[in-house]
Amino acid sequence: MFKQYFKQAIQMLKENRLTSVVSILGTALSIAMILVVILQLQIRLVGFRPESNRDRMLYIMGIRADSQDNKNRNSTAMSDGVVKECLYPLQTPEAVTAITSSKAIISLPDRQLFEEYVIKYTDPGFWKVFDFRFTAGKPFTDADFSSGLPRVVITNTLARKLFGSEDPIGKEVMIGYVPHTVTGVVEDPTRAANNAFADVWAPYTSNTNYVNGRSCGGVCGSFQGVILARSASDFEAIRSEIKQAVSRYNAAGREFVLGINFVFSRLDLALGSNDMNGGILRGWKEYLTETAPLLLFLLLVPTLNLTGVVQSSVQKRRSEMGLRKAFGATKGRLLTQVLCENLIITLIGGLIGIVLSVVLLQLCKSFLLTKETAVTFEMLFKPVLFVAALFFTLLLNLLSAGLPAIRIAREQIVDALKGKEK
Repeated sequence: MFKQYFKQAIQMLKENRLTSVVSILGTALSIAMILVVILQLQIRLVGFRPESNRDRMLYIMGIRADSQDNKNRNSTAMSDGVVKECLYPLQTPEAVTAITSSKAIISLPDRQLFEEYVIKYTDPGFWKVFDFRFTAGKPFTDADFSSGLPRVVITNTLARKLFGSEDPIGKEVMIGYVPHTVTGVVEDPTRAANNAFADVWAPYTSNTNYVNGRSCGGVCGSFQGVILARSASDFEAIRSEIKQAVSRYNAAGREFVLGINFVFSRLDLALGSNDMNGGILRGWKEYLTETAPLLLFLLLVPTLNLTGVVQSSVQKRRSEMGLRKAFGATKGRLLTQVLCENLIITLIGGLIGIVLSVVLLQLCKSFLLTKETAVTFEMLFKPVLFVAALFFTLLLNLLSAGLPAIRIAREQIVDALKGKEK
C-alpha cells in the first residue's frame, strides 16, 4: 500500500514539476531556518572534542564577595585561594580545574614577534576535564605546577607557525620576556569549545599575577571553575559538597564572605543562564518563550504555501478519490494516502533543509557564533539535528496536508465523482 502511495507521489512530482520545485524549496528553506536555531543550541549544548563530556560538567562562572558589614559587595571570579580551599579538596567529582584567560605576544628567544595569542592559565586537572588530542609530547605535570615552572602546551597551528614543525618539544617560546618550555602540542580546538579554547596553555602558578590574590581579602580573583562529575546523577551531591566547602571557608572569619550563586550545568549555560547582574538561572520555559514565536512563524509560512498546493492537487483527483470511496476505501485510508503522498515532498525538502542549514550556519557564523569559530562535522551531525529535522518535517506535513485530507475524506461519493465542490 505505502509503496503504491510512493509511486503516486513521484508521478505527481513529475507531472507538476514547477509546483513541486517551489514546494520543496519552500519546505527546505523553512526547515533550514528552524535547524539553524536548533544548531545554535546544539553547538552550545552537546559534547565534542575537546569538550566531549559536557553532559557531566558543572561550571562555576563567578562568585559573590560581601564584606562583613554588607557595605561592599562584589560579583567577580574566584581567587586561587578559593580554588585551593573549596574546589581542589572536592571528593565527589572525577576531576576539577580552574581556568583564566588572557592575551599576550608570543615570540621566540632569538626573534621578536608581535602577534597576540590567547593563553589559558590553568592546572593539571585541566587535561583530565577536557579531552585534547596530543600530536606530540604531553601536558605539564603536577610537579611543574607545584614548582611554578614556566611550561606550556601549544596548538599544532602555532607550532608550525613558530617552529615550522609540529614537534617542538623541549624548545622555548617567550611569553612577554619570560621563556617557557614546550611540553606538548595539541590539535587546534574550535572556539565553540569556549571553556577549553586557547592557543597556549600554561600553569597559572608560573604567573605571579594569578597567585596569592589579595583583592576582597583574598576572595576575589580571575578564575572560573569547571568540574567533571563521574555521572550527571552526582550533580546535586557535588553542589552540596561545594556548599559545605564554602561554609568551612567562611568559618575562618575572613574580612569578606564568600558566596557561590550558581553551579551551572551545561544545559543551564546553553539556555542562557549567567552570573551577571546577580545571577540568572534560565530553563526551558524561558528559552521556549523566546524561540517558540520564531519557530512558529517559520512553520506557518511554508504551511500556507503547501496547503494551497495540496488542495489544488487534491481537487484534480477528486473523481479518483470518489471512485476509491465507491469501492470501499475508508476515510482513514484516504486520509493516510494524502498525508503519505505529501510526506514525500516534505521529506525531500527536509533533507535539503539539513544541508542548507549547515551552509547557512557557515555563511552567517560571524554573527550567529563568532567569525573565527571552526564548525566541524563532529559538532553538527548529532542525533539532535536529525530528530529535530524529522519532527518539524512531520509537523509541517501534518499542518499543510491535514485540512485538505480531512475535506476529501469527508466528501460524499456522489459529489466527488461529479467533481462538485460544496
